[in-house]
Amino acid sequence: MKAAAKSIDITPAVGIPMGGNVREDDKARGIHDNLYCNAILLEENGKEICFLGFDLLGLNFETCRNIKESIREKTGLATENIVINATHTHSGPDTLGIFKESMDESCRKYIEEMVDKVSREVSLLPDELKEANLAIARNSVYELSFNRRLVMKDGSMRMNWEDVNIEDVLKETGPIDPELNVLMIEDNNKGAIAVIVNFTLHPAVLVGKDWLWSRDYINYLTLELKNKLGGDIVVLFANGSEGNVNHINYKDKNQGRGFEEAERIGSILAKHVIETLNNKKSLKSKQFKSLSRNIKLPLRTITNESVQWAEKLLKEKGDFVPSLLDGVPDEIYAREILKLSKVKDKSIETEIQVIQIDDTVIATLPGEVFVEFGLKIKKESPFKNTLVFGLANDMIGYIPTEISFEEGGYEIKTAWSSKLDPRAGDVLASQVLDLIKEISNLT
Repeated sequence: MKAAAKSIDITPAVGIPMGGNVREDDKARGIHDNLYCNAILLEENGKEICFLGFDLLGLNFETCRNIKESIREKTGLATENIVINATHTHSGPDTLGIFKESMDESCRKYIEEMVDKVSREVSLLPDELKEANLAIARNSVYELSFNRRLVMKDGSMRMNWEDVNIEDVLKETGPIDPELNVLMIEDNNKGAIAVIVNFTLHPAVLVGKDWLWSRDYINYLTLELKNKLGGDIVVLFANGSEGNVNHINYKDKNQGRGFEEAERIGSILAKHVIETLNNKKSLKSKQFKSLSRNIKLPLRTITNESVQWAEKLLKEKGDFVPSLLDGVPDEIYAREILKLSKVKDKSIETEIQVIQIDDTVIATLPGEVFVEFGLKIKKESPFKNTLVFGLANDMIGYIPTEISFEEGGYEIKTAWSSKLDPRAGDVLASQVLDLIKEISNLT
């Protein structure tokens, strides 16, 4: 096997809008740490696989296709062999135009320039390939992530970022995914080339803290791994099915939300990565396998009752929208409902993808999928190791479980960020499992 990797600086200019929360003033004022696209190219017997991890809130289907097509034109690499994922930092640029009538022109220009820069830099990787070895290591990490949906003793649903009384909480509604997967790429002299860290945890510690660009806890994860494994190593973070999983321990009233907390989480995760690598096992395959498929997921129906509620609220509230650190104000939901009520399509097209390397498969999910679906895919996959990359090849918003629509809560409220029918998650998981089984039968 051969490998090449690089970190491509994609830090936006100061002054363009941030994505990740709703605030009246959303223009970035500075840089806490730079944002990157971390690129890894693997080649085995003439078959290449390229991983691209972007320190961004998300990238939509069209942008991901543009990146892949641009790389294909420059290198000949098939688009189904290119895996794109976003880390989902809430301290990056507004690359999705969330909760706005249209995307800001400065963000649109940033995306165009970023796509061009990344595709040009990635096109140089084939000339940098060198002999390498690939290994996988797995572990479980329980102390960093929490299911953020809480059932109260009175039967109501609350989010763990709300100021809840601990004694009033009955339980968390669902599980977490504690699995930490690490793919380590080294040269023949055991020198570190790159590492892929796959863990399920919302990078929403900072939420645009001080209006500064940041990779959130992933920055501290990277700094610590570079310190331990070598300063030239490329660290690609691939989030899992983190739609209902974050870092907030509602039982710890002293837990912070700033850079110190991001550093604490990133440093602890890095420690687990280093420990996990002590038990890494080599992956060997005669040739990589890859499959991708465009699928359609059903959109939810916007009821007349919802439209009437939205119109009434906006008539009462006017154009003012309050700024929130977490969650979304009702004024935004009202605008989103009216926008979605004008959409004639009954479904949305997106992409799923699977990559097989030896006894390991990587499956992609195109948005913020609830953790239950990631766990289901892992449980039913026939492979020894199954990694789930969320926010990959598209960002279609939240994909909640059907039961969560009955429970209520933030993620299921109708908006651009949550526009799918309650059945969509089951359809997505079923399609991904079908693709996994299909690739397992390829010879």
